[in-house]
Amino acid sequence: MTNIDREKFERENKVNFDEIDEQMFQIIEEQTSESERLNSKPYSYWKSVGKLLVTSPTFMISILVLIAILLLAFIVPEVMNYKNTSSTIGDPALPSWEHLFGIGMNGEDLFARVWAGTRTTLLFAFLIAAIQVVVGVVLGSIWGYFRKSDLIFIQVASIITIVPQFILLLLMVFLFNSKGYWVIVFAISLQAWVGIAQMVRVQIMLVKNTDYNTASVSLGSSSYRIINKNIMPKILPVIVQTAAFAIPTAISIEASLAYLAFDFIPAGQTSLGQILNQVMNETKWQIYPNLLIAPMAVIMIVSVVFFLAARVFADSLDPKNHR
Repeated sequence: MTNIDREKFERENKVNFDEIDEQMFQIIEEQTSESERLNSKPYSYWKSVGKLLVTSPTFMISILVLIAILLLAFIVPEVMNYKNTSSTIGDPALPSWEHLFGIGMNGEDLFARVWAGTRTTLLFAFLIAAIQVVVGVVLGSIWGYFRKSDLIFIQVASIITIVPQFILLLLMVFLFNSKGYWVIVFAISLQAWVGIAQMVRVQIMLVKNTDYNTASVSLGSSSYRIINKNIMPKILPVIVQTAAFAIPTAISIEASLAYLAFDFIPAGQTSLGQILNQVMNETKWQIYPNLLIAPMAVIMIVSVVFFLAARVFADSLDPKNHR
């Protein structure tokens, strides 16, 4: 406080600082930690994501339905001890209290067979989706961040995608001389990663040259750290939303291949595609529509549930939706 300010304060408040006893006061030093403490609660990104998910009825209902489907798919076949070749009941029949989905084409309990097929189809879909997302994100990150690799990836992606998927599948079957499970998985995965890699590439190119990434490069941060810490959190909602379509797409691919008589499912197992293939090859489903409705309903519900859950999850990852 300057002398002028002091005189003004004494005149306005009728106070004389020279007459004040300093022993009546306690001098408190500056406390940096207290001055920097925020009045609000500390912000946690993942806690905020979890709060948005828990308060979303769509997400919670979708998760509960998904858990129920997974439990039925993995428990029912074990409890009922279903095998595709063990049917001895008789002709097809409509649903009843004894057979909830009715009796299938081979005289088996359709409830047990549908959930056994759901288990096989989901495992196949999860495997295809996992390979697609992991390979697509890794290669897409390299493709988008290191521009020198752009020409190579464009040529490779063009060669792979220019061939129709079914022709590529036939080519792999011919080269390996097999229609086995892993040959089909490899053939589908060979082309499936391209779409998500292109999406990741575009997203990385949009955020790569932002100010905070330029500052990270100037400070000597590694490319891996910049991609992992700076770029991935920004594009994670888009990746999750894109991956949401991977599982329904893989389910439809399995059903299509089974309909085209690509019997790549291991012996002793069944799938939703096999069930639909067997039903569509005959006309009994016109008399017993449950033969067609049951597997198709499961495919539809699984696809919708995965889409809704992933859509809400992707929205919750967007920082714009946080406080």
